[in-house]
Amino acid sequence: MREYEVLYILRADLDDEKVQDAVKRVNVTIERSGGHPERTNLWGKRKLAYEVKHQMEGSYILQDFEIAPERVPELESALKISEDVLRHLIVRKPEKAAAAPAAPAAPPQAEAAQREPVEAEPQAVETRQQDREGREES
Repeated sequence: MREYEVLYILRADLDDEKVQDAVKRVNVTIERSGGHPERTNLWGKRKLAYEVKHQMEGSYILQDFEIAPERVPELESALKISEDVLRHLIVRKPEKAAAAPAAPAAPPQAEAAQREPVEAEPQAVETRQQDREGREES
């Protein structure tokens, strides 16, 4: 099983009790799919960037859960057919690193600052000047 999070937006005209019912329905759908919900954050009502299904506001809910990857489409289809859900997005959370990373190497800019400045070769400068003169004569 992998860790996922889903952010979904419910219609703003739902009262708090109906929002809780919608969250419970999503939790039941996750459990029926063989997963288990971990944490639910109710972000409250926020203004939408653009009108969605004739709504200008929505109640945002962020939920973390674990589920088998092959069961994610089933959850997505359940969210799509729900009339209360305006939009949703399911994202797989990144895998946690097993060991702490070693100390990072010095960044390339720090190494470049420690070096002495490189002067341009006289031949290259003369060639560039001759090229410019040749263009001016034409």
